[in-house]
Amino acid sequence: MTEAATKWVGQVIDGKFRLGEYVGGDEGSSVFLTDYDSPDVRKAAIKLVPADAPEAAGLLARWRHAAKLSHPHMIRLLDMGRAELDGAALLYVVMEYAEENLSAVIARRPLAPDEARAILGPVVDALAYVHAKGFVHCRIKPANIMAENDLLKISSDGLCRIGEFSGSVGKPGAYDPPEAAGGRISPAGDVWSLGMTLCEALTQRLPVWERTNQAEPALPSNLPAEFLDLARHCLRRDPQLRWSVADIAVRLLPNAPAPPKQIARGAQHFSAHRSWVGTAAPIGLALLAILAAARVFQHHSQTAPTPAAASVELSAQTKVQPRIQPSSQPKPEKKPVAAEVSAPVAKPAPPIAPPPAAKPAEHSVERPSPKSLAASAAAPTPAPARPKSEAPAQPPIAAAASGGMMRGKVVQQFLPDASQKSRDTIRGKVRVSVKVRVDESGRVTEAAFATPGPSQYFADRTLEAAKLWLFAPAKRDGHNVPSEWVLRFEIDPSAINVYPAQTAP
Repeated sequence: MTEAATKWVGQVIDGKFRLGEYVGGDEGSSVFLTDYDSPDVRKAAIKLVPADAPEAAGLLARWRHAAKLSHPHMIRLLDMGRAELDGAALLYVVMEYAEENLSAVIARRPLAPDEARAILGPVVDALAYVHAKGFVHCRIKPANIMAENDLLKISSDGLCRIGEFSGSVGKPGAYDPPEAAGGRISPAGDVWSLGMTLCEALTQRLPVWERTNQAEPALPSNLPAEFLDLARHCLRRDPQLRWSVADIAVRLLPNAPAPPKQIARGAQHFSAHRSWVGTAAPIGLALLAILAAARVFQHHSQTAPTPAAASVELSAQTKVQPRIQPSSQPKPEKKPVAAEVSAPVAKPAPPIAPPPAAKPAEHSVERPSPKSLAASAAAPTPAPARPKSEAPAQPPIAAAASGGMMRGKVVQQFLPDASQKSRDTIRGKVRVSVKVRVDESGRVTEAAFATPGPSQYFADRTLEAAKLWLFAPAKRDGHNVPSEWVLRFEIDPSAINVYPAQTAP
C-alpha cells in the first residue's frame, strides 16, 4: 500500500481531510499529515487502512470506542469513518500527530536507567487507565511510545476490548506474548510487551526466547541489575504469573512495600483501574526535568507502523528517579473484578477534596490537564475542558508531606460486581459514594454510604466492593495512622469509574 499511497497526496478524504505529507506506513496502512480545525491540536495525522484487509473487521468500532477514552498519556483519536479513493474502499482515523518516538532513540543508544524509569511511569499510568476501561493496548513497543508536544504518549488506534480478537493476522511480532498465537487478548499481554520494550530500551537487544518451547526468555546480559526483577516478572510465559501494571506501579514508588495479595471477586468484569496514586512531588519533578534540558525524542523513522513515530532524545543530565523496588517473591496476576491501580508519575497537585455528600459531582466535571514533560518542573499547564461524553479519569491523589504528615495511597481498588445486563438498564449514571475507615495496616475496617444513589442493587454491590479496597496507610512522624476516605463511584452502561479522596487525617 505504501507505494500507491504516495500518489494520494493532495486528495481529500470524506470531503473533510486533505492528505498532506506522507509520513509513514506499511503494507497494511498509510499515514499522512492532515489539517484538523481545533485550537488544541497542533498537528493531526490521518491513517488509511484498506476496508477489505483481514485486520479491518471491527476496526472502525474499536476506534470509536477508543475515541471516548481520554488520558494525558494517550494519543487522542479525533475522527474516523469510511471513504473511497481512486476506487479503493478505505477506513480512516484522524489522530494527534507525534513527530518523535522511542524506537529512533534506542536505534542510536540505550536509555540510562533514570531515563527508563521516567518513561515507565507515564506508560504504566496510561496502561492502567486503558485496562480499567476494559481495553488492552495490544501494541506496546518502542515505536508506539511517542512524544507529542513534549508530552509522552502511547498510541491508541490499536486498542481492543479485553477478551476480543485483536484483529492482527499472520505471525506474532517480536513484542507479542506467547499466548498471542492463540488469539488471547488480556492485560497480561501488555505487561509482556512492556517487559520486552524495557529490555530493548535499556540494552538495544530483545530477550531471547522461542515460542515452540516453554523456557523463560533469556534476558540481555547487560540489563541493569535494578531492572532484572521487574523484567523477569513481566516476561513470565504463564500470563497468570506475570506482575500486573499495579505491581509495576507500586515498584515505582519510593520505599513502597510489595503489593498485597489480590482478591478475586469474579472473572467476568476484570479491569485494572487507573489511579496513579500519589507519591511525593520529587518524582514528578524529576520526570518533568527529563525534558526540561533537552527534547527526549529525535525525529522518527519513516518505516514505523504507527502514525506517529517519535523518539524522545532523553537528556543524560536528569534528576535521579526513585529506584524500582525489586521483590524476591513472584506475584501472580489473577483475574479479579479488582481494579488494579498504578502508582503515579506524581504531578505537584493539592489533595483532591471529597464531593459534597448531598450533591455528587456532575459528569461534565473537568479533569486536571497533564503537565508537559518538557515544561518547567514548577509550572503546571492549564486544564482543557473535557468532552461531556467521557467521564474524567481518576485524578492522582497527592501524597503531601508537611508537618510530619504523609497522606495515604490507594494500592488496590475493587469495582462493583454488577452485570452488564443490569448496567444496560441505566439511563444516565448511577452515583454511589461510600465512606471508609482504614486502619494502620491499610485495610478497610468500616464502610457506610455517604450517598447510596437511586438503586439498591448497585448500592449493595458498591458497598461490598468498597470493603475490599487496600491502601498504603497514612503516616504521622513516620508511624502508620488510621485514615478516612470517600470513594465516589459512577456507573453507566459503558463503564464503572471511581474517584477516591482522603478526608482524614
